[in-house]
Amino acid sequence: MGFKIDVKSIDDLQKMLKDLEESEDPTTFNEWANRIANTAKQICNDPDCKRIKINETDQGRINFEFADKEAIDCVIQSIQRLLTKMPGAQQEIFKRLKTEFETKKAQY
Repeated sequence: MGFKIDVKSIDDLQKMLKDLEESEDPTTFNEWANRIANTAKQICNDPDCKRIKINETDQGRINFEFADKEAIDCVIQSIQRLLTKMPGAQQEIFKRLKTEFETKKAQY
């Protein structure tokens, strides 16, 4: 299996290596999930966590729970705000999650 890396400078290479290293660390995903949840709670004015809940399972996975359609929308907005600040691998994960949340919102 091969892959291509297009590097314009040593800084680009260092950033790519750092992103790759962080993407392998499960705590990095959890940190971003928590940032997204906290930002969403601010957007929804939900400081008591009644509308948006985030739970870590035994397997280290994260589950989002929503009280209503607007809460889902707040998480979608939060992902959009934070997406460009994440390492590349995390961006791909949260893009997929955003699509899943958009589908869930449409079914709500």
